[in-house]
Amino acid sequence: MPINDAVPAPPPRGPLPPCPGCALTDQVRSVPAVHLGERRTVTVRSSDGDGRTRTREELSALGRALAPAPPAVGAVVQALATLGFATLLGAVFTFFQGNAARDAPVRRQPDLSPPDWVTKHPGFPNDFPTDLLPGGLPKADPVSPAAHAAAPLADGNDALVPLWGSYLILALAIALLAGATALFLARRRRLAGRDRAERLWNQAWYCARCGTAHFPPTAGQGAGAFGLAEFRAAVWTAGGYGDLAGRYRP
Repeated sequence: MPINDAVPAPPPRGPLPPCPGCALTDQVRSVPAVHLGERRTVTVRSSDGDGRTRTREELSALGRALAPAPPAVGAVVQALATLGFATLLGAVFTFFQGNAARDAPVRRQPDLSPPDWVTKHPGFPNDFPTDLLPGGLPKADPVSPAAHAAAPLADGNDALVPLWGSYLILALAIALLAGATALFLARRRRLAGRDRAERLWNQAWYCARCGTAHFPPTAGQGAGAFGLAEFRAAVWTAGGYGDLAGRYRP
């Protein structure tokens, strides 16, 4: 799951509200601070054995559970975009390969029919002496002189995919990329209320002792402790996308 790009705000001013579960404050921290603290920079070595390393940022399960919104780019959008770009590359490759094959000089396949000195023999094809064949090989099925003269030689430089096939692949790539773009824009519209969700999220507290979140009385969410799933539903509902809370589990 992509890392959420929320920028933690400073915790609300005032006395630290105790956890409703344990009534203590020693393990209570603001939710934005916990979310930021759960990010880790990981260095991984390349799998191709060249010794190169790269770094990436990862967010723990707790950090994802306390995120104020789902990722801006969903898995379906990522899959469609990846397939679209791969298909687009295939269309470009087959198009240029087909044009190059069409413009290249025509190469003819070798003619494996019997030579003239065989076909012009008076007894061909019925009583042609097989001992004249090199190596004593058995006589192959003869071809009449008329068929030998009329048979066209096949081209040896056919394209991998005809040009019309390249156009079909290009149309598929455009459809995949258009679908990914439409889903991405629809996702952005769904997350338009994220500012409202973050206003509530910035007021929340997390108790590491109980593994629950709670709000101050001024937030209007009640004085009880929220499980992580309940906390997510409350914050995301404030932003207008609470129906997505059940789809993105930490």
